[in-house]
Amino acid sequence: MAANGSSSPVERQTVRLGSPEGTRLHFSGPPSGLTGTIPLVNTGPDKQKIRTVAVNTEKLQGPARLPLREFGLNARLYGGTQANVPAMIVLNSQTQPGRYDFEVTVGGRTLPATAYVSEVVDLRIDPNQITILAGSDTSYTRRFIVENAGNVPLPTGAECEAPIFDSFDLVSSLVIGLHKGDRTSAESMVKAFLNEWADLQAGTLVTRRKPIVLLPAQKIVGDIEFQLPPNLKPLRHYRATLQLYNAILSVDIYTSSNYGSRPKPKLKPTRETIRETK
Repeated sequence: MAANGSSSPVERQTVRLGSPEGTRLHFSGPPSGLTGTIPLVNTGPDKQKIRTVAVNTEKLQGPARLPLREFGLNARLYGGTQANVPAMIVLNSQTQPGRYDFEVTVGGRTLPATAYVSEVVDLRIDPNQITILAGSDTSYTRRFIVENAGNVPLPTGAECEAPIFDSFDLVSSLVIGLHKGDRTSAESMVKAFLNEWADLQAGTLVTRRKPIVLLPAQKIVGDIEFQLPPNLKPLRHYRATLQLYNAILSVDIYTSSNYGSRPKPKLKPTRETIRETK
């Protein structure tokens, strides 16, 4: 197939770009699909097909990171007709946001064009769900694969927080609260329910990791520390949802009967303490 958007000598002679001289074509969107229109005119008597449009550019690359030389177009024009045909250009996913000038050619006629590449934030984390079996410790570490699949650098920071919720739903907390309240007093039962409902938010989950700036197409393996609050109840199930950019990590926490009971390390006596004990 010819690179100028034609598939036969007849097509080269009869189908061409249809805009007036000085017209500039425009395409915009993320690298995965910049959309625009191609003005075409069929000056011949027969129906013709256009499968590709030739591209002349120094900076744009296709999905395989090779120089962009053409893009697909599915156009059919009857003889003597013209149309603005929707077109899509697919670029390398790491193409930086910005403006890119290039040229398109159909039927021996060339027009200038501009591509406006938009910003894409696409952070991916694997796994995206973990389970913590919380025993006597309150700190746990997990290893993750983190990838920047977008086209802009992403700072990750060193710490973030998320609320921890008891797995009891609203109906369960209502039943438990009403059961705990004084059934002879409506006010007491309402207060007991509200207290139980308030306890659904059980604390804050703190995550810590090495702060970095993840570049487009960069993939790393790293550890994240999960710090649980010491006041979680034993033998309970809690949930937390962490979000960093568009990536979401679900955390299930199951506390054991001895959660948070790890003895505190004994401090070594200082000289002042030794003097006082003599």
